Amino acid sequence: MQIRPPSPSLVPPREASVKVGNTVSASGGSWARAAEKEVPIADLQKKFGWTEGSWQADLLRAADGAATSPGERRGNGGVSAAEVERYLAQPDDARFLTSAALQKQRAALEERLAGGAQAVAVDGFDSDWQNTVAQRADTLAGNGDGQVSRTELNAFLLDVKDGKVDDTAWMPDQKEAVFSSRLAESAGEADPLRPLGESGGLSLVKEYMRTTMGEGTNVPTFVSYLLSAADIQETPVEVNRNKSHFQPDPELGAEGVVDSDYTNTGYDRGHMKPADDSPTQEAMDESHLLSNVAPQYPDMNRQTWRTLEAAVNDLVESTGGKASIITGNLYLDAQGKPLPLDEQGTMGANARRISVPTHQFKTVLLELPNGNLSMFAYMVPNVKDAPTKKDDITPFLDAARTSVDRIEELLGQDLYAQLPESVQAKLESDTSARVSFREASLYEAASLVWPQGGARGSDAW
Repeated sequence: MQIRPPSPSLVPPREASVKVGNTVSASGGSWARAAEKEVPIADLQKKFGWTEGSWQADLLRAADGAATSPGERRGNGGVSAAEVERYLAQPDDARFLTSAALQKQRAALEERLAGGAQAVAVDGFDSDWQNTVAQRADTLAGNGDGQVSRTELNAFLLDVKDGKVDDTAWMPDQKEAVFSSRLAESAGEADPLRPLGESGGLSLVKEYMRTTMGEGTNVPTFVSYLLSAADIQETPVEVNRNKSHFQPDPELGAEGVVDSDYTNTGYDRGHMKPADDSPTQEAMDESHLLSNVAPQYPDMNRQTWRTLEAAVNDLVESTGGKASIITGNLYLDAQGKPLPLDEQGTMGANARRISVPTHQFKTVLLELPNGNLSMFAYMVPNVKDAPTKKDDITPFLDAARTSVDRIEELLGQDLYAQLPESVQAKLESDTSARVSFREASLYEAASLVWPQGGARGSDAW
């Protein structure tokens, strides 16, 4: 297994060709999880069917045993999302390693090899968990001489990601975010992947994304997930969308959309969570569930929407940040007001009808490495004559720029309820982001940038 890009190291993120302005400083990043919001592990296992020996049960117990911060009760049989996140940030037993942890370990080794050394003592790192990873790399993938080299560490981490190490598992940041989202919901805590407000629809929680199906539409109202620069860097090259196929969502049973519902309709099966944002083949397969799909006109799906998806991916990687992304569908009349179900256009090859969105939206909460936050949103018309050329896509998407406030108004939901109200007030009304393209790039390789001069002093990154 190889990683993308081939180099096993990540020193700082690659030089950004984008500039992010209009950011807000938020203590502790996006928000502060509440350590006291615990749920008994036994209750979580019963609720979600996490049997003893499953990775979920093992992770819960590892987090419970590692909780040592004020307000946390170590080994009490209960766990909070805060405890899980804190454990994964400092996993002293190294049983679960997120993509962010893998990147930190690679960067720490590169820093110590910068003077020309070929290896580093396995106890020469700054934290116990990094020393534990180094020791395992030397023992399991090296020569056991008490030192770890770049080759040994890379080989060990590749084995971890390949599932070949019994006592260490890779936890992509995207997967960890959904797991924490489940815990937060169980504890009654707000979460960036779970909008709050008017319910409506069926909530489906997968391993790498959350979906809410619209009532009577057979289309997701929205799909939410996390995209991190670390996951992008750590995605194995073997992850390939050509290995995955569109499948009915088994949770929807006989009522769920099937692939033939789209056959000969003139509409593409448009991913809401992009297939290309999948850090594993398991995530890629999940992205091909038809509960993650909405009707899109071909040019809209393959050119315009793909450009926006690539832009968000590029922005996250360029800044080295992470983004909580909510993508979904709207049905609006000529005045921009929501259409009732019986007035929505539909399609479908079978008796089951599928509502055709008039617009697709994408909202992004971007957290930069320095903890500053920014936010932007697009509401893109799902039209047959969507532009296909670079010079036309830019103004088309520019005109689709909107505020998160506007999307919330149309949905009747608070999309980022976990943020302090003061932060929401500053970010959710912003409409200043624009789209531009890298020089000499294909039209797909877009970057989201703020207008020249839009950065505000030290808030820029």
